[in-house]
Amino acid sequence: MNEYLDQKYTGRESLPKSFRDVSFEGCTFSDCDFKELDLAHSRFLDCTFKTCDLSNVNLGNARLRDVTFENCKLLGVVWTKLDDLTNPTFKSSILHDADFAQADLSECDFSESDFLNARFDDTTLLKADFQTAFNYLIDPLRNKVRGAKFSLPEAVGLLKGLGVVINSSS
Repeated sequence: MNEYLDQKYTGRESLPKSFRDVSFEGCTFSDCDFKELDLAHSRFLDCTFKTCDLSNVNLGNARLRDVTFENCKLLGVVWTKLDDLTNPTFKSSILHDADFAQADLSECDFSESDFLNARFDDTTLLKADFQTAFNYLIDPLRNKVRGAKFSLPEAVGLLKGLGVVINSSS
């Protein structure tokens, strides 16, 4: 396994040629295009992704620990294929069509992130922060949400799975 420590990457040209079975620790990726890349069996420890496109990446058997995504595009990512997802942070990121089924996202910070059509099913969201996140639909009967933080008007998305009808007053 190739290992990269405390490296800074800007743009796709600066990235290693292969990401399969690669380990990154303490690395920062800025303005990088990972779209549809195979990141299977790779490890990212204490890494930061800034303004990167990771849409439709393959994370099969990958490990992500203490990874931060800031202003990233993460469309269609299947987070359930990871071997390990520990303490991620998503800030101002686009997570459309992401699949978080059965993921443990306890205490995760989702500040200003967009979850349009994201899937949460049997997901652990204990003490997660959704206060400034939007477009999420989370069924509190199918997910663990105790202590999670939400704010109005987006918190109405918690009621849709319960079959509750909410009419706005005129």
